[in-house]
Amino acid sequence: MYTYQVGNQTIDYKVEVVPNKTDITVQVCDKEGVTVVIPRGLNPNNVRFVLAHKANWILTQLHGTNDVPSNEDEDKKQVVANETANEENRAETPAPTNAPSFENDDKFSYLGRLYRLNIVRDDVERADMTFRAKFIVTLPNGLSKEEANNQIQALLTDWYQGRAKDKFNEALKEVRKHVENAPSTIEWAELQNTPSKEENGEIVLNWRLLMAPLTTIEYVIASHVTDADALYEDATERKQWLQDNTLTAF
Repeated sequence: MYTYQVGNQTIDYKVEVVPNKTDITVQVCDKEGVTVVIPRGLNPNNVRFVLAHKANWILTQLHGTNDVPSNEDEDKKQVVANETANEENRAETPAPTNAPSFENDDKFSYLGRLYRLNIVRDDVERADMTFRAKFIVTLPNGLSKEEANNQIQALLTDWYQGRAKDKFNEALKEVRKHVENAPSTIEWAELQNTPSKEENGEIVLNWRLLMAPLTTIEYVIASHVTDADALYEDATERKQWLQDNTLTAF
């Protein structure tokens, strides 16, 4: 059992690994409590990102409200209980951190599919990455763990951003087949957890939206110029990815 702290409330959850799964889902039920279902080999940081995004919804499902209790005595009791539980779980529960952390066989989503990360140490002068059905990162032998993590984060970010323009305009091309007033081009930027926005009459997409399927990207673009729910018969499936995932940095 793991714990995730939200203010002075704690979400106890368990993790279920499903080998062929391609996304992260959160299940809440009276008997089993909170279960986070993840693909095999997923970076643990992604679980915390999803919990942070869905914390209010989880608390509402568990307690009917996400308000923090105000009773002082109950708060003290809860603190004691949390400290006891945290002592028991500290060895297996990583502390939340904003620092990047990467391991062999971590998985990252690109256009709705998960691809493994392969980390290689070699006698090279600088870090490099190639993509051949998986992300292959080659690092200099002398890099520390922290330096290696920072290099991998930079390489992944550059790789995604380098494909943003072409893939987003590929999705736009499909939208233009159905929507006459769709823009001629799409811009991309660094947006904090927001899939898209309109700026100076242009649609700007979060480059991290490349993690989503192309059909989801098409839905986001179309939603700026028409009723996307009416446009697509499978609109529910197209936007499901956005409901199950958070657009966070690596």
